[in-house]
Amino acid sequence: GGWENSQYFTLLTADHPRRTILINNIIHVIKKYNFDGVDLDWEYPVTGGSVEGTPADRRNYVHLMRELRNRLREIEEQTNRQTGYLISFAGAAGHWVLKPGYDLVQLVKYADFVNVMSYDYFGAWQSKWGAFTGPPAPLYFATPKGIKYGKAGPNLFVIIEVKIKLDLPRFSGRMNVHATMKYYSCQIKATNKLNMGVPFYGRYWHNVGDAADPNDEMWRTATPSDGLTKFEGGDVKWRQLHQKYDVKRAKFHQVAKSPFIWLPENKTFVGFENPESLKYKVDYIIENDLGGVMVWAIDFDDDELTMLKTVTEKGELCIRNGHPKGMAYKCSPINEQRWWTYDDGEELAGMCGKSAPLYDGYYPVCDPDDPGHACCGKFGYCGSGPEFCSCPECVDYGADPMLILKEPTKPSQAKITWYTSDAPDGKRGRCGRQIPPIDGVIPTCNPDDENAHCCSNGGYCGNSKDHCECVGCVDFSKTRDFVYKPLEWWTYAENPANVGKLKEFDKLCG
Repeated sequence: GGWENSQYFTLLTADHPRRTILINNIIHVIKKYNFDGVDLDWEYPVTGGSVEGTPADRRNYVHLMRELRNRLREIEEQTNRQTGYLISFAGAAGHWVLKPGYDLVQLVKYADFVNVMSYDYFGAWQSKWGAFTGPPAPLYFATPKGIKYGKAGPNLFVIIEVKIKLDLPRFSGRMNVHATMKYYSCQIKATNKLNMGVPFYGRYWHNVGDAADPNDEMWRTATPSDGLTKFEGGDVKWRQLHQKYDVKRAKFHQVAKSPFIWLPENKTFVGFENPESLKYKVDYIIENDLGGVMVWAIDFDDDELTMLKTVTEKGELCIRNGHPKGMAYKCSPINEQRWWTYDDGEELAGMCGKSAPLYDGYYPVCDPDDPGHACCGKFGYCGSGPEFCSCPECVDYGADPMLILKEPTKPSQAKITWYTSDAPDGKRGRCGRQIPPIDGVIPTCNPDDENAHCCSNGGYCGNSKDHCECVGCVDFSKTRDFVYKPLEWWTYAENPANVGKLKEFDKLCG
C-alpha cells in the first residue's frame, strides 16, 4: 500500500474478478513467508491519495475485506489452523478523508484491528497548507484563535486564515490525536480494536515568522521560498534529532502535550515526539481502553531504543486482556450532521442556536466531536473556551452530546416569521411593525428561543423585562398565535410628515 499507490487499489477492487486476483496474491505471500496475516494500507479510498479515487472505493473496500476474510477462513478450516489469520488496515487521521472513504462499521466486522495513522497533522507540505507550524501529532486540541483548518494535500488537512462576524475563532478542533481516536471509537464502538499510531520522528520548517499568538510560541507561519507554495522543510528521525538540533532548547506545550524547538536565529521550527509526549499517549491509551500502539517507524529510534522502551515500559499496556471495559468517550447521539461548517459557506460557518438559520430543517447545534467548536456561545456561534462554554446562555455539546436531542430540535410552528442571524443589519434580531415584513408577515421573535422570544416596544428580540414585560411588548413563548395587526395611523418611521394622521382619512381625502 502507501499514499503513492492509492490508484492501484481503486483498480484492483473495482469488481469481484479483480478482487479475487488481489486476494489470491495476498494469500500466496502469506503462505510463502508463513505470515500471521495481512495489513492493508490503502491511502486513501475515495479521496486524499496521490491520485484521487472514486466514490465506489468506499463500498469496494468493504467487499475486499469481506471476501479476504472468507478466503482466509476457508484456508484455516482446510489446514486445521489453531489460530485465525489476522487482518488489519491502516486508517486515516483526517475526518475529511475518513467520512467519505471509510465505512468503519462494516470494515471492522472483518478486520481484527485498525492501525490509526494519528500523525502528520502538520508538516511543510508543498502546497499553501504547508505554511503553518505545529507538532506532527498533538495529543489534544491547542490551536490558537484566528485560524481555520479544512482538507487538502497528502496529509489531508488545510489551513485557511479567516475572519468572521464578531471576530470569533473559526478553526477545526479535529487536528489532534484525541479527536481522531474519539471519532473511530464512536463509530465502531469497540475501542479494543484501535491502535494509536505514534511517530518516531519530527517535522521542521525554515523561513518561519512570528507566533500567531504572542503567548504561544508553537503556532507560527512559514514563508514560501518561491513566494507561492514551496515551503522549505521536511522530516527528521528521532535517531538524527539530537545530531541536527539542540534538543536542550526544546519546550513542551502543556496543552497539546507535544515538544517543539524554536530557533529564532535561523527562523527554524521543529515539532517532534519525545519520551515525555509518548508517556502521555500511553496513559491515554490505557485510560481510554484502546487496543494498543502502532509505531511509524521502529527503525527511526536510536540505538538505545529510547522511544520503544518508553512505549513498552508501562506493563499495564501489554498485560490487558483485550476485552473492552466500556466506552470512555461521550459520543454524539445522531449520525447525521446538524451544524454549519465552512464547507456550507463562510457566512454560515459556526452559526448555532434558535436564532440561526435552520440546518436541514433543524435548529443548528455544534459538533460535539470537534473540541474547537463544541460549544454554542451567547452570540450564536460555535467555539471553545469559557466565552463559548461557560456563560449562562452557553451550551456545551462536547460535555453532554445528548443536549443535541433537547426539544425543540425543530421549530414548533410551520412558518418562520422571525429574522435569523444571517439576516442583514436592520433586520437581524428585529421585530414588530417598523421592520420590513417577511413574506408579507410582520416579523416576530422565535417562541422557541429562550434568549430572544420577546419583542420589545422598540422592535428588538430578547428575554429581559424590557423585552417581555413593558407596555407594547409581546412574549411569543406565551402567545404563540399572536399576529401583528396593521396600524391605522402613520408612524414617524413610515413617514415623518404624516405623523398623527389616520391612514384611512388620507385615503378618503385622496
